[in-house]
Amino acid sequence: MLEKLTEVQTHDLSVDVLETEKLKTPQALTDLKAEVEALERKLLDRQGKYNEVAKQVKANELEMGSLAERRKSASTSALQAHSTKEASQFQNQELQFATRLEELEADTLPFMERMELLGQEVAGLEGQLGDLNPKLADMIAEEEARLEGIKEKITTIKTERDAVAITIDASLLKRYEQVRKAKKGTAISVVTGDRCGGCSVKLPINTIQKLKKAQEVIGCPSCGRILWAK
Repeated sequence: MLEKLTEVQTHDLSVDVLETEKLKTPQALTDLKAEVEALERKLLDRQGKYNEVAKQVKANELEMGSLAERRKSASTSALQAHSTKEASQFQNQELQFATRLEELEADTLPFMERMELLGQEVAGLEGQLGDLNPKLADMIAEEEARLEGIKEKITTIKTERDAVAITIDASLLKRYEQVRKAKKGTAISVVTGDRCGGCSVKLPINTIQKLKKAQEVIGCPSCGRILWAK
């Protein structure tokens, strides 16, 4: 019966190995994901800054448009004035609008230069992501295929395991599963000489004698694993 139980354990250990493999994401994929995520964060930051500067430029351009219209209107009014005093007032207004317009144009220039630089940076980041995203998609597809292959293997092994497990006494199988859970994997220990193969502790003489008789399931007095003397 223990021989059958070791078959179950072999299958269980194989599943354990595969479950561990599922968690091992390829380093190249992890690195590429991190690179893409960093670029995306940087792109989002630059787009936000670009939008802020563009908003300021647009506001300035609207104000400059308004000033140009008001300057033009003041100039026309000066030409149509009915007195020298009235003409002088409109000319002063025209000069004020012109002065403010020049100031605003000077203030807007750095914003426009900044917007151009940000636009170039955004385009560069989009280009980098355009190159990396297809590679990332291919690697993700490969990883999904790898995981699917592992899942299929696990399903096959579990089916084979269950076919053996059904032939084992229910109480023994339950004990095996309890010990396996407690020991995080290996529940059956092969006896080598007079020592437990699981914890290497020297077994008492009476335990060795009971194993030789093979009349009952014996547990290691030290680690609790089920002992099997081949």
